[in-house]
Formats: sequence, C-alpha cells, structure tokens
Amino acid sequence: MRRILALAAIATLATAPMLAQEAAPRFAIFAPDQLFKTSARAKKVVEQLDGIGKGLQEKLLVKQKELEKMAEQLKSPGLSDEGRAKLQRDLQDGEVAFKRAQEDSQKEFNKESDKIYGQFQQEVGPIVEELSRERKLQVVFQYTRQNAGMFAFTDDKWAVEFTDEIAKRYDAKFVGKSAAPQAEAPVAKPATPAVKPAGKAKKNG
Repeated sequence: MRRILALAAIATLATAPMLAQEAAPRFAIFAPDQLFKTSARAKKVVEQLDGIGKGLQEKLLVKQKELEKMAEQLKSPGLSDEGRAKLQRDLQDGEVAFKRAQEDSQKEFNKESDKIYGQFQQEVGPIVEELSRERKLQVVFQYTRQNAGMFAFTDDKWAVEFTDEIAKRYDAKFVGKSAAPQAEAPVAKPATPAVKPAGKAKKNG
C-alpha cells in the first residue's frame, strides 16, 4: 500500500510541471507610445493635432503682441492723462479677453483631441482583440510611461513585438483613409503653456 502511494506521489510530481505549464497565462504588452512611432497612420494623428495646436498658438501670439504694443504705448511721455487712463482700461480689457481666449482654446482643443483619439481607439481596439484571440492570449497589458513602474524587467524585443504587429495591421487596414475626423473649426490648444502678456507682468511686478 505504501509503495502504491509512493508511486502515485512520484507520478503526481512528474506531471506537476506539465500541468503548471499548460495553466500558465499567455499575455502580451500593448504600448500606444510605440504604436505612434511605428504606424504611419498613427503618426498622422499626432501631426494633425500638432497642426491644430500650431494654428491656435499663432492666433494667440497675434493677440499677445497687440497687448504688448499697448503696454509699450503706456510708456510714451507724450500721452495725456485721459489718453493714458483710456489705454490702461483697454489693456486691462484686452488681458481679460486674452485669458478667455486661452481658456476657450484649451476647451476646443480638448474637444477635438477627444474626438480624434476616440476614433483612433475605435480603430485600434478591434485589431488588438483580433490578434489577442489569434494568439490565444488571456491578458494584454497596456504599457504607458505612467505605469512603467509596474514592470521590474521586460525583454525589449518581446515587449514591442505585439505592438509592432498591431501597427502593421492598423496601417494595412486603413491605408489611404483619413487619419482622423476633420475638426469643426481651425482652432486648437497652444503647443506650449499660455504666456502672460508683457504689460500685465510689468504692472503686477
């Protein structure tokens, strides 16, 4: 009896690694940042948003220069008291309008960005799912700079392979099509944080 139990135990130990191997989860890493580097179509999404940002930044710079010009005019010794008071009021009103324009631009850019990236996710999502099912994956981790700390070690080649395959399929599926929906109006978020007009900075200082 003991011998039978011993043989059973040995058989169980011998098959344990095989059972563990069969039960091991299959997973991959999907890195959107990598996709934007390798997919021609994804790069167009970035280019479109950059173009929108540049367009509005130029508009804000025009308004900023107008305020700077008024601030310089305030330094003129030839201004009458009445003229100086009026120019100061105009400058203050202009600064308020400039701040509002910055806020409106931010909101509009966020709206357009959500629309563009929303379509991007709708296009990429089914491709990720399709490839995952083909490879019989159980989990796909989405890797971003924000959650990089969750991985203590990754094989670089293996880590990007899944995303690179997504990029190939993404470009092949949507070749020749517009990268993203057209913006409703040529407005956008500034490419850099809004700059306070020079006149305001001097007055506050």
